[in-house]
Amino acid sequence: MSATTSNSVFSFEVWVRDRHYFRRVINARTAAKAKADYLLDLKDAGYGYTFTDLRVRKIGQPHTSDEFRRNAAYRGMPDLECGQRVIVGEGRGVIVGHNSSANFDVLFDDDCKNYAGMTLNVHPGEIKLELAAVK
Repeated sequence: MSATTSNSVFSFEVWVRDRHYFRRVINARTAAKAKADYLLDLKDAGYGYTFTDLRVRKIGQPHTSDEFRRNAAYRGMPDLECGQRVIVGEGRGVIVGHNSSANFDVLFDDDCKNYAGMTLNVHPGEIKLELAAVK
């Protein structure tokens, strides 16, 4: 599998079965990872749902929410979007969201030396935009 394929990110809609008001869009590499991320948030909130209680559907390209756009503008990076490739220190990854500390969530590439496959909270000052490859 090529690096481009293994590091691709998509948007997934995830919800608790029979609870359509619990719907949320999550940017992840796979449907299973999107469900797992959502389940962690539900458990942190005190809900007792299990992985099999969740439903997921692939939407397509990474989703940039209005909340993300407001956060990016607040942090002085108004053109930043989810799915954008970035460099953090010696590692490369993709922006998948933001968090309550007004920082960005970066999903590091599988071949990243120290943070392979991890999603970490990254301060905007540590992010450098990766230039698109010249064809």
